[in-house]
Amino acid sequence: MSMFLNKRTAILTALFLGAFFLRFSFISKGPFHCDALDLALCSQATLDTGRLHYEHGTGYPLTVIVGALFIFVCRLFGASDPVFCVNLMSAVTGAAGVLLFFFVAEKLFEGSAGVSFPAGREDSRGASSPSILFQEGTLEWNGRNSGFHKAMFAAVLLLFFSPHILISTFGKSLTLSICLCLAATICLLRFGQSEKPRDLVLSGIFLGLCAAARLSDGLFALPLSVLYFSLGRLSWPRIRAFGGFAALAFLTTVVFYLPFLLERGVAPLIYVLRAPQEAKFLGLFSFILPVSLRWLVYFFNWGGVGLALLGWGFMVIKRHARAAAFLGAWFLVLSFFYGNVSSAGPRYLVIAWLPLLAAQGFLLGSARGRLFIFSFLWVVLTSLAGLDRSLPALEFRHRYALQVDFGRWVASRTPSDALVLAIDEDIFIRTYAGRETLRPPITDDPLAMERFFDEQLDPLLKAGRPVYIISTCLYSYDEKRIFRNGLKRRYELDFVGRKLNEDWHHAFSRLDIFKEGLFRIRRRP
Repeated sequence: MSMFLNKRTAILTALFLGAFFLRFSFISKGPFHCDALDLALCSQATLDTGRLHYEHGTGYPLTVIVGALFIFVCRLFGASDPVFCVNLMSAVTGAAGVLLFFFVAEKLFEGSAGVSFPAGREDSRGASSPSILFQEGTLEWNGRNSGFHKAMFAAVLLLFFSPHILISTFGKSLTLSICLCLAATICLLRFGQSEKPRDLVLSGIFLGLCAAARLSDGLFALPLSVLYFSLGRLSWPRIRAFGGFAALAFLTTVVFYLPFLLERGVAPLIYVLRAPQEAKFLGLFSFILPVSLRWLVYFFNWGGVGLALLGWGFMVIKRHARAAAFLGAWFLVLSFFYGNVSSAGPRYLVIAWLPLLAAQGFLLGSARGRLFIFSFLWVVLTSLAGLDRSLPALEFRHRYALQVDFGRWVASRTPSDALVLAIDEDIFIRTYAGRETLRPPITDDPLAMERFFDEQLDPLLKAGRPVYIISTCLYSYDEKRIFRNGLKRRYELDFVGRKLNEDWHHAFSRLDIFKEGLFRIRRRP
């Protein structure tokens, strides 16, 4: 037993370290994403002031706290850049997610197969072994302790899964919330085995922490509900216990928002949810859903999708309906939500795609003999293909931080009292150029745009304030050209120069590098 535990510990340690060093070797040099920079600044302010600063002013409180903790620890070792610290947070929690994913898969799949006694032969304890198919080129059908092999395949697939590597290289809430979702699942599966209230309480707390790290991932409560009610017969005591579980998860989340609610009330949160520029759920079958499905096929290819479907079918055949139902609910709920959000992107769908890797792991981990060689080759080839597709972006962002360079270039081309018009890039301008920024309204209402010119831009120019605009502000979020045409009609734009920059909006696994322009705005004579 001790030898097995030692081997198991060594294997799991290697799994975690391999996942970490792969992610750390591609860690982003800069913030890459505006959320990463905002998280770094909020975490640093939280640590320095002892007062919780919410990312974007309203959200992600637990992620900010964990980011502050990483900044504190990194400072002990001489690392003072908050951006590096929160990027490191994603690398560590990304690697931890691989390990936790192993534990989830092992508990889901344990007891399906794994002994190698021929049918009817007694084991060393004199117990009759279950009948199995253990011939060359076959799948194991039943037995004990095969969950380890299936979980290992699933974890290795996640270790090399390029979208998960990508979100583990820059600071965001994504990898942290995945870890907490997986921890909640592990505790709930333990509750199914032990029936100890402690495990159910821990599961509810982890679910609440997940929502405190990333509020929208609180939707993971729905697949967890499917798992909970599959663990035993439906009864009033179980329903009451579930109510306590749900209440505990909700209260855990509220605790992290309590400072905000006591100081500012609910109104700012309601405004964010209703604001037209914020991400919106567009319905179950929006025009974005086909794009989201294309992303799935792009990262898994049709062979990977087919293998996952076979894995689900094999789960049902082998009486793992609980695992199949839970993984199916997990995939469907989060895919239909994040795949129909107005700001949909592959990085948000990574959490929804984990069940596909688990299903693949179940099938591949069941293989023996010649089929085991196929399983091994599948993991190697798909991992190399995925990494090759994303390697240029990972390598480039590891070496260069174009948003940082562009901000510093703006500082060299503008006076210290300049004001720069920018939208999503405004945080880079404020941080790295040290210039005040102004966001024009995102609106299709010409009258609202004219009020912006009359009440905000005109007074600045009349007062002699140097005002500039970057090209992404000039051309983005302006489908009807109301801002662009109004600006050119009322003012003169003097070209200052161009500098390389990277668009992070949809450039997840690929590079989208362009020359960002800088213009000075002047009043017409």
